[in-house]
Amino acid sequence: MRKIVFLTFIVLSTSLAQPENPGQMKSGWTSTTLNREGRTFNTIIYYPSFVEGSNSQIDTLNGPYPVIAFGHGFAMQNSYYISLFKHLASHGYIVIAPQFPDVNHLQLAFDLLFCVNHIREQNKNSYSRFFRLVDTTKAGLSGHSMGGGASLLASANDTTINVVAPLAAAETNPSAIYAMNKIKSVVYLITAQNDGITPPANHQIPMYNNALPIKAIPTLKGANHTKFMDTRIWDWTDPRGYLSAAEQLRLTRRYLTSIYNLFLKEDTAYFKYAFGSVAQNDTSIILQSQLRPLIPKPFKLISPEDTTIILNQNISFAWNSTYSLNLNDTVRYKILISRDSSFNIIHFSKDSLRDTSFIHQFNEEGSFYWKVLAYTSDTTFIESNVKRFFLILSKNDEEKNRRLNFKLEQNYPNPFNLVTNISFSIPNYDLVNLKIFDLLGKEVATLINENLTAGIYSHKFDFGELNSGVYFYKLQTSKYSDVKKMILIK
Repeated sequence: MRKIVFLTFIVLSTSLAQPENPGQMKSGWTSTTLNREGRTFNTIIYYPSFVEGSNSQIDTLNGPYPVIAFGHGFAMQNSYYISLFKHLASHGYIVIAPQFPDVNHLQLAFDLLFCVNHIREQNKNSYSRFFRLVDTTKAGLSGHSMGGGASLLASANDTTINVVAPLAAAETNPSAIYAMNKIKSVVYLITAQNDGITPPANHQIPMYNNALPIKAIPTLKGANHTKFMDTRIWDWTDPRGYLSAAEQLRLTRRYLTSIYNLFLKEDTAYFKYAFGSVAQNDTSIILQSQLRPLIPKPFKLISPEDTTIILNQNISFAWNSTYSLNLNDTVRYKILISRDSSFNIIHFSKDSLRDTSFIHQFNEEGSFYWKVLAYTSDTTFIESNVKRFFLILSKNDEEKNRRLNFKLEQNYPNPFNLVTNISFSIPNYDLVNLKIFDLLGKEVATLINENLTAGIYSHKFDFGELNSGVYFYKLQTSKYSDVKKMILIK
């Protein structure tokens, strides 16, 4: 008996995990009338709730929630898609669906965007049920037929939309097909194979071909145009297709939820349903897709941070891992180490790292800054934060360098013809400047301008570009300076 109960539990758990099944939350709903530049339209809004029902209490524990705006089909009602709205609300989305006042396609697109922004604004309204419960950084669009085409036009006009996933999208005026290459969001065109009203060959396939990646077109085998709706009163207008309405709605929930969960919830567990193995092996659809590398998600450095380290010891650099929502991407890392916080002069770098740690040894003292780049391609990368560490001499080295003095030697030979040697010593790591001036005090050359460690230095310099005469060379650090005279005879 125990085995039977255990197996039943496994089956139920697996079933509940499927994206076409209801989410963990209930759905509440309300309505409101919006006015955009004289265009007045009613909307219905579905949202995650503690209790199923009209105007029920919104779930305040699992927010903030992304926004999805949905546009109905030509001569249809927004109430024909309620099962889909309830489903998305149960998975943690606020869905707003306007009843369009006319069939001006471009205006319908702006109506959808207005709906998205209306919900976003409620996040700041302390009197709203959505106060501080809206994820204002994540938004999706969808729609059926005419409303699907309008959702594509809307996405082409708003770069803040993350995903547009219409159902049997219809060509529009202005052309949604023409606008596809202006869409920056993910495009996911759910299509009915036996659609006799917006045939894929004339509508969704040209849209897909003109869209930029990331994009996909899952075609539901045997599906028709009208069975994306809950009502069956319009099925006579498109008698083609052998798929049952229940199965077509199930597949719609499955793929719409998966693409939204992947890109609006950033849950990579749904990659397999939207693009990966589950979708590719699903015999009820035909999947065509094109992916591109995506920018990895933000990550942070771990150590070292504001740490003093003895020279010539191994330093272990560590940072958090990151990932791409495109699970086909390979994330690599590049560590950069610089003397300055702006990373104008890179002291050390290491590329193509797969691990989130790296060991290196330095033999120069001073202050250093470091950061890591995570990338999936040359153009898709993100930088970490910046941390600092300090390298100091060991006690033995400190004692040795304590005997060094700041000293600028007389150049040799002097007078000289073209080439001479200049020697100096510095007692500690510092920025060193060695410059040449003429008799009037005008700087005529910079010989050295760099950070140097404590030590004794000797450099040979060629003065072939200067005329014969008397010059002065000046050595300067942050603490010391000295000037000596040289004579150039050509």
